[in-house]
Amino acid sequence: QLDIGRGEAQDYIALYFSRYPGVRDFMERTRQQARDRGYVETVFGRRLYLDNINARNQGLRAGAERAAINAPMQGTAADLIKLAMIEVQAMLEREQRATKMIMQVHDELVFEVPEAEIGWAREAVPRAMAAVAPQMKVPLLAEVGVGPNWDQAH
Repeated sequence: QLDIGRGEAQDYIALYFSRYPGVRDFMERTRQQARDRGYVETVFGRRLYLDNINARNQGLRAGAERAAINAPMQGTAADLIKLAMIEVQAMLEREQRATKMIMQVHDELVFEVPEAEIGWAREAVPRAMAAVAPQMKVPLLAEVGVGPNWDQAH
């Protein structure tokens, strides 16, 4: 909560779009594609069908439009973490490591790593994660945290 009025909030939004006009263009282009097709896609081609994208009810349509804008980005992030999980697990098995992938939380993977493999894991895991989508035009980076538990590894 910013503790500001509606007018001031609208001013911030207008300033944002004036500084980053490509964002508004992306949003409108995405909305229109969703209206035309009835779905949006992730970078990897996974589709989210939007039943209410052309609804007469403005509330239903607005919800579908928000989903249309968010899904390509959030869905692509989900695709990437799933690809990373597959690649890292295959690497662990291929190299016969004792390191265990134990959990995925949003855009991170959590591992149990024996002391003897910490150095290897710090190097190999982010490298494998970053390499899952060579077709992407932006570099993928993975950070590593180490600790005796999840909280302290952050």
